[in-house]
Amino acid sequence: MPEASANVVIKPIRIQTASGKAETAVLHIFEMQTAGAVPAAATAASAASVGTNKSSSDSRICALHQRSPIQMYMFDCHGALLSANKAALAGLQLDTGPEGDTAHAAHMKMLFARGAYPGGEEQAVQAYEEALNAVFDLRVECHQHIQPYASRKDGTIKWALLEMWPLLDPVDSNPAVLVHRYDITQKKRAELLFTEQKDALEQRNQALERDWQQMLDEKFRLQLESKALAQHLNALLNDKFGSHNGKGFDSDTPIDKALTFLQFIIAGFSPPAQAALELYRMLSEPGIDLRQPVSLENQLLTDNAEMDSEVGQSMLQLLQGRERSHPSIVRPGAQQGGAQQGNNAVVRRAHMSLAYSRHPDLADAPALDVSLDALDGVAAPAAVAPRASQPLVFPVAITPAVERMLQDAETNWQFDIFAYAEATRGNSLSMLTFHLLKSTGLVQEFELNEMKLTACLRKIESGYDPANPYHNSIHVASVVQMTHMLLVHGGVLKSKVMNRTQQLATYWSATVHDYEHGGLNNDFLIKTAHPLAITYNDSSPLENHHLAASSRVLYTPEYCFLPRERAGQMIGLRCTCISQVLGTDMKKHFEILSRFQAAFKQVPGSQGGQDSTDSTKWDSTKVEDKTLLHQMILKCADIGHLTAAPRTHKRWAIQLEEEFFRQGDKERSVGLTVSPLMDRNQQGGMTRSQLGFFNIVGAPLFMAVIELFEDAQPMMQGLQANYHHWESGKIAELTI
Repeated sequence: MPEASANVVIKPIRIQTASGKAETAVLHIFEMQTAGAVPAAATAASAASVGTNKSSSDSRICALHQRSPIQMYMFDCHGALLSANKAALAGLQLDTGPEGDTAHAAHMKMLFARGAYPGGEEQAVQAYEEALNAVFDLRVECHQHIQPYASRKDGTIKWALLEMWPLLDPVDSNPAVLVHRYDITQKKRAELLFTEQKDALEQRNQALERDWQQMLDEKFRLQLESKALAQHLNALLNDKFGSHNGKGFDSDTPIDKALTFLQFIIAGFSPPAQAALELYRMLSEPGIDLRQPVSLENQLLTDNAEMDSEVGQSMLQLLQGRERSHPSIVRPGAQQGGAQQGNNAVVRRAHMSLAYSRHPDLADAPALDVSLDALDGVAAPAAVAPRASQPLVFPVAITPAVERMLQDAETNWQFDIFAYAEATRGNSLSMLTFHLLKSTGLVQEFELNEMKLTACLRKIESGYDPANPYHNSIHVASVVQMTHMLLVHGGVLKSKVMNRTQQLATYWSATVHDYEHGGLNNDFLIKTAHPLAITYNDSSPLENHHLAASSRVLYTPEYCFLPRERAGQMIGLRCTCISQVLGTDMKKHFEILSRFQAAFKQVPGSQGGQDSTDSTKWDSTKVEDKTLLHQMILKCADIGHLTAAPRTHKRWAIQLEEEFFRQGDKERSVGLTVSPLMDRNQQGGMTRSQLGFFNIVGAPLFMAVIELFEDAQPMMQGLQANYHHWESGKIAELTI
């Protein structure tokens, strides 16, 4: 047998891996020669004309294959590397040594091990096994795998695409796989960015859809509200300008009705012509009082379910200071001769002399000789009883129980004032006021002289007659406590509508607002030509006296607790105090309430009403409007027993009724017609008027303040509870 030898020729070839797609591969050709065979050179020479061009093309393909930046591998069915181009070997970090060394050193697993998979090595092995299964078992046309990997340069995550085509090894015809590895980082980043933008856009679209749906819902709601508002405003105008026919009390003044009419127009509605005509007629009436409820007298004196005519007469006298007919002197006996007139004149002069003697500030006034001819229908004046001097220190020890009560007074809307008064007999007002001034930091801030402050408060407390069932120091202490609650817990101080000097003045106003009250109202003083009524020209004689008499105390050196260097603040303190105390005269009730509501009422179409919690909005509020607010605070506190616990409220109502009865007794004794609800001989007294007082005075007053200061809502809860007790008759079941 001839001796044989073999030559290995490596040639790049093109392989069709898919329809219309060809890939470059490496072909190993083994040429066998024997001794007697024709030399290969001769064979090549004989075929030179045919193979020269093909050899040149193959060389170029081989060069392209080796220099291509695309990593190309060929692995057998076990994953062993059969062949790879230069870029592929570099990717696996293998040296380009002898082909056999390279083939034995590399494995397909190494290609997957390069991946930076979230699942680590376990996920890399899983990806490798899935590739083998797809190529050699399932024989897919092309298996693709996206591989994340860490950059060798900076460690950032990049992505590569592995494309794997099954084929037969051209050398031994065994199953093999051709692998291409592409860098698709830019494409992947673009896809991720696109996906993120797509997700963001979808979320935005979803949000827009939700907003659109909400807009549709809001539009529907506003349409319903607009319809309801139109119906409400029509009803409101009918209520404002139509006849009430006894269906409740209409407390709106002409100013209120005019403002309502304007609000109707501002809101974009056309008011009925009838409403405009009614408003015109109302404002055109001669002598119309713009700050008093329309037809107040007729409303109060018309019998209805809430109050009879006598109750209405009492309310009219309280709020306007007059009755439907002028009171007349009740003269005993059938004869009205000169002797009887002379006796009455003597009684009248005697009463007036007594009144002067009890008011040292009026001692120098000229004596008045009042006769029935000169002052028909005027009875003898009453006087404030003299007070005994008091020590300048608190005579009651502040026990732990009293201390707890004082602390409770700082935060309790329904403070038990009677239990506290029982524990601090005769000192309830001075102790409570001193404690609150200390606890709020006013004593320290204004450097008040504590000894003089104590002496002054004791002096003021001594000016309240404990014999008065209602207008006594316990009532005033309850007013001070309610004032504190409104300021500190009702949102007033939080709003910054009141500075610290005004806060101090408000405590002082509450303390002196009934100073030296004689248990008789202004109407009695005016009708009897009392010296106070004469001094103050029948204009709030009691309130003016409370202010003047307490100011004399404050300006006395031994009681002036403000340091000399703060004397200038006394003017501001007195200014606030004067407006607040004069505002407690019920004759001014509707005027103050009407002005307050007009000042702070929200205008339709505006940016909202006054926000009480926004201190910056109060900076632009007019001084006179702030004064109205200061007055409203003391007015609420003055009738604060309407919001007290039911038993406490009932006790105050009964004590006020007794004080009214005593005035009625005095009116009868001096020959005056007994005022409505002040005759103890008639069935029921002032307590018959409670529902009317709640509806006409109490509820509108408290509601006006609560609408501005929501923190004061507990007042309305107490008022509603007491109203229901009177309405249901359960008030009679309460023991006091």
